[in-house]
Amino acid sequence: MTTQAHEPGQANHPDATPPAPPAAPTNVVGSVARQIAKAHVGRMPLSRLIAALAVVALLGAAYVVGSPNSGTPGPSPARAALAPGDASLKGALPAASPATGAGGFESSGTSSDTVGTNQTSTVVPNTATLETTQIVKTGSMSLEVSDIDKAVAQAKSAIVGMGGDVSQSSQSGDKESATASVTYRVPAAKFDAAIAAMRGLAGRVVSEQTNSTDVTSQVVDYDARLANLQVTEAALQSIMARATTTADVLAVEQQLSTTQGQIEELTAQRDELKNQAAMSTLNVTFSLPTVTVTTQATQDWDLGAQVDQAAAALIRVGQGLVTIGVWAVIVGLPIVLGLALLLGILWVLRRVARRRHSAVAGA
Repeated sequence: MTTQAHEPGQANHPDATPPAPPAAPTNVVGSVARQIAKAHVGRMPLSRLIAALAVVALLGAAYVVGSPNSGTPGPSPARAALAPGDASLKGALPAASPATGAGGFESSGTSSDTVGTNQTSTVVPNTATLETTQIVKTGSMSLEVSDIDKAVAQAKSAIVGMGGDVSQSSQSGDKESATASVTYRVPAAKFDAAIAAMRGLAGRVVSEQTNSTDVTSQVVDYDARLANLQVTEAALQSIMARATTTADVLAVEQQLSTTQGQIEELTAQRDELKNQAAMSTLNVTFSLPTVTVTTQATQDWDLGAQVDQAAAALIRVGQGLVTIGVWAVIVGLPIVLGLALLLGILWVLRRVARRRHSAVAGA
């Protein structure tokens, strides 16, 4: 028997069925969409869960982007107020001239020894030199009394007995609406006692407020600046005593006058602080007790007032509805459109996946 050789790649017999062509690769996007459409989380389809999460994300983004800005406070740097007359000592002494050297003046003639070199020293007093801490105490009270004139007289007598006095007083109104306002100056050591005395005069204390401010550092600063200016004043006076020309005398006299003015101004400011610390300020308002008037309910009712209140309530309701509508259109509409676009994309992917699956199954 003759054996017939077959060429490679040919079938062993003519009736052999050719192999089926390889299946077309499945679209990845369609496969993912199909799996999402079929998947479930518990009893909820995964596609619905994804849609719900998308809605929440869009709402959150809309709130973050569209919420009113709380605002950030602008910078408010604190600036220390310089007291009037605070001049640098650099210009307090006469400037040096090329002809005479440091601290001298140009002078004609042979009086070369009329001016010399001036050296100033800075004197800074220590807080330990202060006898007591400088604290400014202030207070205000509102009292209800049965007789204003009598209460004002008793209050003045009590304050004067403590070493204080009345700095300001005023009275207004009449009968039930009468009031009196009095400002007292009382020694700081008697401040608490003065407040207690005022309470004793009142039938009812309507309000009471006190405040304490430590001004010790400000007093020390004034003392230091005054000491420096006084040193400068002495140096200028020494220069003036040795000046021989009119130009030198006028120049030194001008700077000496400026320095003395600064000394007087700083002294007044320092003394004012010390005075405020030594004598506390207490403002007291006296008034009569409030009279309660009982009226019938029919007298309290007013048709016009009720109409106005009802109209105002209706306007507020309308404003609220309009506000809701504006937010629904501006914020809700973009969210609905975005959700519709997302659902449309999911629907198209699902249709494409079904068609491909049907085409592969039919082949």
